[in-house]
Amino acid sequence: MSLSVKENRVVAVNRVGENTLQTVLQGKVELPSTAAPVGRIVWVKGTPVVQSFATDQDRVYVQGAIDLTMIYVPETFDDEPAGLKRVEWPSALPFDTHVEVIGAEPEMNSKVEMTLLACEWDLGAGQYSLDVDLIVAVTVQVDQVRDYNVISDVNLAKPVKLSTDGLVLNPLGEALEFTVDKENTGILEFELGEAAVQTILDVTAKVQLEEVELGDGKLGIKGWTTLEVLYELDDLSVQYYTFGQVLPFELGYDNPQIRPELVLEHRLQPRCECFVVNEGRNMRVELNLTGVFFLKSRQPVQVLTDVAAPGNQVEVRTELVALDSFVNSKEQQGIVRGLIELSHDLPPIREILKTGATCHVTDFEVDEDKLVIEGVLDVELFYLAHSEEDTKPLFRGFFPEVIPFEQTLVVPGLELGMQPRISLAVISVKPDLINRETLEVATTLRFTVDVVEYLEVDAVVEAVEVEPMPEDPPTLTYVFVQNGDTVWKLSRRYHTTEEAILEANPSLQDDPQSLKPGDHIYIPRN
Repeated sequence: MSLSVKENRVVAVNRVGENTLQTVLQGKVELPSTAAPVGRIVWVKGTPVVQSFATDQDRVYVQGAIDLTMIYVPETFDDEPAGLKRVEWPSALPFDTHVEVIGAEPEMNSKVEMTLLACEWDLGAGQYSLDVDLIVAVTVQVDQVRDYNVISDVNLAKPVKLSTDGLVLNPLGEALEFTVDKENTGILEFELGEAAVQTILDVTAKVQLEEVELGDGKLGIKGWTTLEVLYELDDLSVQYYTFGQVLPFELGYDNPQIRPELVLEHRLQPRCECFVVNEGRNMRVELNLTGVFFLKSRQPVQVLTDVAAPGNQVEVRTELVALDSFVNSKEQQGIVRGLIELSHDLPPIREILKTGATCHVTDFEVDEDKLVIEGVLDVELFYLAHSEEDTKPLFRGFFPEVIPFEQTLVVPGLELGMQPRISLAVISVKPDLINRETLEVATTLRFTVDVVEYLEVDAVVEAVEVEPMPEDPPTLTYVFVQNGDTVWKLSRRYHTTEEAILEANPSLQDDPQSLKPGDHIYIPRN
């Protein structure tokens, strides 16, 4: 045969749906029997942990638990000074829920994220227990992986001019995934005077990738951790310190599908436990780094939608190819500013120790090639309050949805009807104390947008050269199957129908795709 074709395998990851469920969790926790009764609760914080999830018909089942941590001032007699106490309740509030995503099916891929929106508590009678109410948001994304074989180019050796139509697609290919489960331990030294550390109150761990080596068949990653630590000294004062670029780590992966042109993304969750050692001069850190590294490919694919030749010498078969096609991406930083007023139950500020923020997208709007993102910031504030005592008391304020923001990004190629996939990250939070009850917060955010367009294309999946029908063809032809032959190609080549071939060859009726080179089949001629 003189017709040659170039085939491409297209693996497309299509977003089936996304949904967020807000649920309320309630429970009761007890102090350990050796703990002192609660005088004043400084804070109660919850950390959601997803333990398992499973995709089912039109829904995703999620199981997990909330770890709770409380810092409190114990009740003492005669107002004797007492240090802060920390209590932990791992897996304090288990949950089992499901999120509806229309179109989801068991074999599809899901991604689950959990966010704690609110945490309220009431101290029980006797000051040894807490009633806790939490609002948790569970966000689920469901993707379907579809596989197509399409024709991207054709050539006919005869002196015949072929005319073709086609387009270029940018499918979101299936990523290579590499699981992370890394334990890292270290001893860190505090910069102290004569006082010693008594209690670790709060630790925030942030992971930074320092070096990525991506080669044929190999992936190497080096990084380190930043720890933001709030702690109490033995003189009952509270301080804040940042350990930068500590706990270095290296990870390596081997896979023949790794290529230098792939793009690395990650979703990492650092969790750490910290212990005071060496008489309060050092802190022992046990870091558990879990998550996934993704290697993604964004290679354009040429797809033919039609092939024509004079005298219908070439016939084609098309199939509907449905996929999310990548359009463009944009990354941009912006500073969000806002004022925060202390609520009536919080005392005036003397010194701010630590400020954090969490960002949420509430809406977006597409205007030509402009994307307008609206959202809100939750702000967390740790501070020392004004007091007549020498030791200033520690307080925490949490201000949900306190600072609204709007950011505009210009994304070339963006049009109405396309799907902007938005992710936000907090880069830094800088507070400025205006007076004892008011502060201005400047938060630097990183906005990352990937724009995709859902396309349905009738793509050419098979092409065959067709000779003119003989004037007096035989009623039946006996042929040996050649490499690349299909029932459809044979039906066109011999001017018959697929149904007629299947009827004449019962062994193919259950699975026409079982046709393989070397088989001999009968072809009835029309």
